[in-house]
Amino acid sequence: MRMFDVHIQGDLIWVRPLFPDLAFKVYENNLHLAANSNSREAYLTLQKPAPSTLITIEYVVNDTLQREQYPLRQYFVTRDRTFQAGDILVASDNIKAELTGYLGHAAIVINEKELTEAPGSEPAIVKDSIQQFLVKHPLHAQFRPKQAKIGKKAADYAIQYLQDYHNNLKKGVQQPKFSFNLSQDLDDPWEEIYCSKLVWLCYHFGADYTFENDYLWFSPEDMYHQLLENDDFELIYQHQDVEFLIDT
Repeated sequence: MRMFDVHIQGDLIWVRPLFPDLAFKVYENNLHLAANSNSREAYLTLQKPAPSTLITIEYVVNDTLQREQYPLRQYFVTRDRTFQAGDILVASDNIKAELTGYLGHAAIVINEKELTEAPGSEPAIVKDSIQQFLVKHPLHAQFRPKQAKIGKKAADYAIQYLQDYHNNLKKGVQQPKFSFNLSQDLDDPWEEIYCSKLVWLCYHFGADYTFENDYLWFSPEDMYHQLLENDDFELIYQHQDVEFLIDT
């Protein structure tokens, strides 16, 4: 029985125990990368990833040392992926495994290597690498506006919005706060924020392009299914196992 959820992309590896209170250590060949003592996931950078590399996770169950091993060669799949400002990433999986297929996650690309997202914690809005998203959310799709200028305007808004948020924090004003409160206004940038609302705001205010909303909140599922049928966007990539289980 597998004890860990492991995703590897490029030189990044994300390890999450599937059971609580499971301490573990991660090795790249014989190099010790990390130890974990409180059952949280580990997000690590590999030193010299190659097809011959072997990832080993050590853990103890019933006072017995156990190991799981992951040959890196199975993750070396060549795939032409490029990223442009305004690309939208929508995942049906979630950092919280129990929400996979029900909640998902979304982010907006701001350049070829970075994105902006509302990760579900504080700070409510962050800039991070695209690669960490691919590692944490392998079950995702990538959409691109057919007009590059629309994507660029949405990305520019995302950058300015993040800067304005940081300015608020410096003033001691924590706005917006991360929340799924269904009573919040979708077009209010400063009340509350969540991942797919962030993308909606960037296109609505930045590019004067508005995605329709069917229910109280604009979920990743809403965004995914709209983009699939949207003539203004093209599907760049989709993992074969992307699936939303309910219409939110």
